[in-house]
Amino acid sequence: MSYTPKFILLGLIIFTALGCTTPDKQAPDNQPKEESYSGMLQHTVYFYLNEDVTDEEKAAFKEGLEKLMSIEEIHRYHIGVPASTTEREVTDHSFGYSIFVWFSSMEDYDVYADHPIHLEFIDDYSNLWADVKVYDSELIVDSE
Repeated sequence: MSYTPKFILLGLIIFTALGCTTPDKQAPDNQPKEESYSGMLQHTVYFYLNEDVTDEEKAAFKEGLEKLMSIEEIHRYHIGVPASTTEREVTDHSFGYSIFVWFSSMEDYDVYADHPIHLEFIDDYSNLWADVKVYDSELIVDSE
């Protein structure tokens, strides 16, 4: 009795089974794809609050920022405060709040800029800041 035909048949079954599996480097079609931000507009704002702003006013300011982020044209956002990182000459910890807002298009940004909620935010809270710095960037490279 020869075992060669049985081993050949077993080998063909294993080879066929392995050929039908999805390689590890390819995501199955039902998996969500990573989002790309390339080509989007990132609107970064640093609010430098007056020294005499109270804790209650800071809480109201934060609530105002959260309401501002409800504008439908905003794709994604983050609200921040200074981190407790090491003091360095190049690190600015003097701002009160920061916002990082992503827009899918310049048109969405334009709607945001003239939106009644945005204008109301400026009217309601501009008395609390000594300065505001705005940095707008068109995103050209995504992290992977």
